[in-house]
Amino acid sequence: MKTKEEILKMSKKELLDYKWSDDLIEKENNNSNCSDCYNCSDCYYCSNCYYCSNCYNCSDCSNCYNCSNCYACKNVINFKYAICNVEVGKEAYEKKMKELGIK
Repeated sequence: MKTKEEILKMSKKELLDYKWSDDLIEKENNNSNCSDCYNCSDCYYCSNCYYCSNCYNCSDCSNCYNCSNCYACKNVINFKYAICNVEVGKEAYEKKMKELGIK
């Protein structure tokens, strides 16, 4: 954890980078086959997610609950096959992920 003096000397970019540093975010151990997820619980096959719970096969999401096959979603509940908080359906989701080279 940085001191008050160190924080006050940091640039905007440094502050934003530090916001996601291991000093401030704990990695959870109760996730299965996840990578680079922080403060998540009961998630499976997710990557680069933050503060999510009970999610499956999601990536780059934050503060989501009970979602599956989501990409770049935030603050959503019970979403499936969604991109940026819009449910697009299985076929469109899989096509877009393939197009983006994800999954």
